[in-house]
Amino acid sequence: MRFESITLKSFPPFADATIGFPQGESKSLAEVHLLTGQNGCGKTRLLCALEAAAGNDADLKARLDPFSESDVIVVAKSDELAAIYIQTLRKVLEIEDDEMMRAITDHYCNGGLRDRSGKILDPRLVRPIRNTSETNTISWAARRGPTAAQSYRGTNRISDQKISALAPVPIGDPISHLSLERNNSDDGIVCQSMANLKLGAAMESQGGVPRSEARSTKIIERFESAMRTVTGREFTFLVRPQPDVHLVVRWGTTSMKLSLLPDGLRSIIAWLVACVAKLESQFPDHPDPLDIPLILFLDEPESHLHPAWQRQLLPAAQQLFPNAQIFAATHSPFVISSVNSGWIHIFRADDSGVVTADKPIACSKGDTYMDVVDDILGLNQWYDPETEGLLIKFREIREKVLSGDADLKVLEEQAAVIAQRSDSLSGMMARELSQARRLLTQETLAQ
Repeated sequence: MRFESITLKSFPPFADATIGFPQGESKSLAEVHLLTGQNGCGKTRLLCALEAAAGNDADLKARLDPFSESDVIVVAKSDELAAIYIQTLRKVLEIEDDEMMRAITDHYCNGGLRDRSGKILDPRLVRPIRNTSETNTISWAARRGPTAAQSYRGTNRISDQKISALAPVPIGDPISHLSLERNNSDDGIVCQSMANLKLGAAMESQGGVPRSEARSTKIIERFESAMRTVTGREFTFLVRPQPDVHLVVRWGTTSMKLSLLPDGLRSIIAWLVACVAKLESQFPDHPDPLDIPLILFLDEPESHLHPAWQRQLLPAAQQLFPNAQIFAATHSPFVISSVNSGWIHIFRADDSGVVTADKPIACSKGDTYMDVVDDILGLNQWYDPETEGLLIKFREIREKVLSGDADLKVLEEQAAVIAQRSDSLSGMMARELSQARRLLTQETLAQ
């Protein structure tokens, strides 16, 4: 399952438009779509719209005005999933589902939602996800084959939870994990699943199970390798039996309970390992659940993380979940520059606040985070606001000096004020003054 596009109508702050999600180039890495732009450009809001199309509209409903006079239409198209989300004040919910599906798809989807072969999907194959007459919202989705969808916010952190040896994992309804709001059951899922996997791996080893059949061992090796890549240290989960059964992390040479880990490490476990735990528990009979097609929504996964970890985060996730389609809203130049195979979607707001999306930009293998700051995030100020103000004043004086409206001494005084702020600024001012003097000499000789 993967999203090919999403069409938005009456969905502020976005202008009515269709946003496309091009196919990834790599066959062995997850497809990544980086959503970036200034605050208020709708990055998280778009994640919520995609969540609604994937089956859970809780986050989206919290961001819609229930008294809006416009019909909100979200249409997501894919080869494996077709979904529509509608919020309206009209009594459309009294129409039969089949008729409603035909009417909406005919109007907004160029004659209907189609499968990969171009055949229009039969509305009878499309099941209602949610139909709430109190708020006049409705959504449908059609799915085929085993698939999963999960959402996480980077500000979440894992905590310790009571576990029992080989007890069932409290996975609950998988659709409840498709929300950026932290699920109260996540800690229990992670702790119990990791304990079960570690005990399962121990039994596989004692029983002489061939590695090709050692499901628990292979899952552990993959995600612990990803954690080592991100953090730069040895990482493993351990199950301690005393004084009661509990889970600890050995990170480097130190063993700690989850609640005692650094916040950055707790935040990574809260989504990266949580995703592993949910896939393993949701598909207990699958030989390798990390290869299950997955839609993964991430809101600012860089939260709490040093740039060194931010640079490793998404590349590690791309390898860990090779058949995933990852949508990540981020402000981090380190995250954006770290992805070699993927797409960047820049959202821009005009003076009235209406947002449009640029054509997707393919991630580059050669971009530095400095390139991203300038080209993608649109920042050309490299100093603090006070220094930038002094530099603007310097340039204004420089123009006056070169045009004969100010004395060179005034420029030298301004340069001295700036130069004392740092060694790099001192060097810059020396170069700027040298150039100004040369230009003035050339003008004098020309006269």
